[in-house]
Amino acid sequence: MNLRRAAIRACAAALVTFIAAVQASPRQITFSFALIGDQPYNNFFEPATESLIQHIGNQPDIHWILHLGDIKGGNEPCTNELIERRIAQLQRSEIPLVYVPGDNEWTDCHRPSNGNFDSQERLSFLRQQVFSDPRSLGKTNFRVRQQASHPYPENLMWQQGSTLFVSLNVPGSNNDLLNPESRKTTTSKAMQLLLARERAIDAWLNEAEALFLDERTRPTETVIAIQGNPIDGSGGDDINPKKNGYARFMERLVKYINTTNRPVLLAHGDTHRFKWDKPGLQKFGGTPHTDFLFYRVEGWGHPFMNTWVRVTVNQGQTAPFEVSSQSMPSPAAGN
Repeated sequence: MNLRRAAIRACAAALVTFIAAVQASPRQITFSFALIGDQPYNNFFEPATESLIQHIGNQPDIHWILHLGDIKGGNEPCTNELIERRIAQLQRSEIPLVYVPGDNEWTDCHRPSNGNFDSQERLSFLRQQVFSDPRSLGKTNFRVRQQASHPYPENLMWQQGSTLFVSLNVPGSNNDLLNPESRKTTTSKAMQLLLARERAIDAWLNEAEALFLDERTRPTETVIAIQGNPIDGSGGDDINPKKNGYARFMERLVKYINTTNRPVLLAHGDTHRFKWDKPGLQKFGGTPHTDFLFYRVEGWGHPFMNTWVRVTVNQGQTAPFEVSSQSMPSPAAGN
């Protein structure tokens, strides 16, 4: 990395600051970050993910990467060695990288193909590996705030300029309600675990909302990152008529949008196809004004290993988010 690029990276890392120690900038700032997720899904594709992260790190306008969860395939074993190796891969990013837990690395680890692990034990292991220190991953990293009042250190908060970022443990597999019987537990126990996680998320979003009380320093928009697809993924009445595991989260999201009265971008993975739209939220208690403020983006996932998503934030604008799908140049194009 040359000195000019190193200086750019250092400035970008300094700009992304620990939210408790910074006030929102009064000036409008435009910046970009990258979305990836749902990869690598097996050892064969590890080099492709490595190349993608390196490619993104070479983009001069990208400040950092947001990995939206699933660092292993749904049929890969949830062993310590595999998870440690995939986390180490993310740590090799030249620019900061924030990781959101995915269902494949904890909720689905009870599957025989995954090793018949206890899902909660795998989540604890993931916390030890990634969330024991309040910093992003990457060779260059930045400080984040972790949820200390509840035992959910994977719920993060940070701020870049006047843009607030919140990442939450809301995984795929219907938010951990998909077929609880298959992991030798009861639906009642699965609901208890979900309710505890939802209470923590509610408290964390309460803390985020409190940042909007001071008009001098209030954020101008929010990006909320989760792994599961709560809109057209593994939840919803059509797909899972017994119980939509995302319904209460979506209702809480509507409350957050209405309380802050500022644009909100929901970034998620899970279904592996790029989406950039404005879904209606009426079924979750939203109004036309809620819909006006709400945006949704999904990043590319396996097997689309040469694609990623650029998100540009124009802070303080009525429509602050610009989103575009990006592709790595083919090897032939580089010759």
